[in-house]
Amino acid sequence: MERTVHLSEKGMRLERFLRVHFPRLPAAALLLKQGRLTVDGRKARASDALAAGQVVRIAEPTPRRPVEGQAAGEGARRAPSEADRVRLAAMTLFSDDDLLVLDKPAGLAVHAGTRTDDDLDRLLARFVDAEGERPVLVHRLDKDTSGLLVAAKRGREAARLGRAFASRAVEKTYVAVVAGVPDPAELTIVLLLKKIETPRGGRMVAVAPDDPAGLAAETLCRVVEIRDGGRAALVALSPHTGRQHQLRAHLGEIGHPILGDRLYGRAGSAPRLMLHALRLLLPTPTGGTRVFETAWPEAFGKRPDAI
Repeated sequence: MERTVHLSEKGMRLERFLRVHFPRLPAAALLLKQGRLTVDGRKARASDALAAGQVVRIAEPTPRRPVEGQAAGEGARRAPSEADRVRLAAMTLFSDDDLLVLDKPAGLAVHAGTRTDDDLDRLLARFVDAEGERPVLVHRLDKDTSGLLVAAKRGREAARLGRAFASRAVEKTYVAVVAGVPDPAELTIVLLLKKIETPRGGRMVAVAPDDPAGLAAETLCRVVEIRDGGRAALVALSPHTGRQHQLRAHLGEIGHPILGDRLYGRAGSAPRLMLHALRLLLPTPTGGTRVFETAWPEAFGKRPDAI
């Protein structure tokens, strides 16, 4: 199977491209580990930004030999345990025949990684229904970010929502506690970002408008509440694009890093990354919208009257 990256998909991460075009397939990290996923015939990384015209190819899996005395395919997928069911139920905000909406805790990775032995995608893969379908995540959050995540229970719904996220048809509201108080109280941050490698891992940095590797990124930031005598502020954030680490990088670049951000701010400034995905407006197949919102995170203190 293969797909060519359209001009409108320039800059999209490989993992998101797969969720849009191949919603029933395993996550990019697993396909890469299996050696089945290439871009223009070469190995890639799940977080790589794609260029228009590149060809993403997925090879068929190598047939597995059944264990002696076991039917072919038997035991290949672990069924959910009672602990798995309790764990997923504790995160579930909404569930119907098509959707699963979760409130992910901080510290839980969304997809498998080189230093990850527990992730949400691996948990969801155990919940296969009678028709062979499983919940598929249609977007992602950083490991240390808490809040709303949406999974589709049907392949057609995964494809529809994947397109909605890719085309910026989903409205997202995050809350964060940042160092200092942004001025003005409402601003739109427009800074091109590109990924670089550092001793602490990959991170996004702002680049000049003429940098060909720069990816357009836009974030609306609004001060909700001034805290700690002006040493911190609670802000509401609405990303108009979906770049990796976009909110964290943008706030770090304007001098107001998110508290608890070890990569873009100062380690030890908070017990956790103070970033939470609070609200989502999802388009429905009939042209309407559905609104989902989590409970207010306890680590963020008292909730203001309006967000």
